[in-house]
Amino acid sequence: MTQDSTGDAPLPYEWHGDGEPLVLVSGLGGKGTSWRPFLARAAERFRVLTFDLRGSGRAESLAAGATIRSLAAETLELLDELGVERFHLVGRSMGGMIAQELALAAPERVRRLVLVSTSGRCDPHLSEVFLLWARMAELGVPPEIRHKSSMLWCLGADTLADPVRRRAYLASKYSGDRPADYALQSRACAAHDALERLGALRQPTLVVAGGDDRLTPRAHADALAKAIPGAELEVIPGAGHLPYLESPDRFDERVLAFLTPEPPEGELSCRTLPTS
Repeated sequence: MTQDSTGDAPLPYEWHGDGEPLVLVSGLGGKGTSWRPFLARAAERFRVLTFDLRGSGRAESLAAGATIRSLAAETLELLDELGVERFHLVGRSMGGMIAQELALAAPERVRRLVLVSTSGRCDPHLSEVFLLWARMAELGVPPEIRHKSSMLWCLGADTLADPVRRRAYLASKYSGDRPADYALQSRACAAHDALERLGALRQPTLVVAGGDDRLTPRAHADALAKAIPGAELEVIPGAGHLPYLESPDRFDERVLAFLTPEPPEGELSCRTLPTS
């Protein structure tokens, strides 16, 4: 089942599948449906909410001075409008930053949290990359140069060696290109810093990283897993910044297993009841 947004919702959204609510938060410049192919697998088990962040896809433009916290507040506003009280939450890259702020703002509403290819605090190197991307967009640098620059940071070596996958990445960037909004989102990412506050989180958390991620290397994932009590860490060898695309089978298996844990030994869940 797919249900598109209607009425006066603050952000364009879609529902996919049935079951417990699962909210997917996209990365820099990404539309909600950019979660494919993970979206299809997740919709077999959950009622999945995808949406376009302000400045992306069909959503309205960002205002100057937008922050990761303001994007998280808009996400909560959407969830309130849709009556989604408790949910699982998966965010990648910028979406992982937004997911951190959302979980901190409404910890009682997030059941399980998955943070993919993201950082709790932008170090000087990561901040400078985001600020460079912002400035390139603001100066009107041709899209081909901007998108090839991001491709070299985001794709792992194995993916970059495949011309078909390189073309697919670039095509996805061209199709949703909004330079002014991309610049504002990039600046919001560069200023993100939640690391010292993440110790307040208590929901089960999984941190996922690509072993060949050049944009947010392993150290960012290690810092996140250390900062969040009880967090699990999954590093996917060979994947770059987009493990859900670069290693989809392993990514899907690990994330879906985390979101649907087996019941304690001796207990039965609705998934294990006999159907005689």
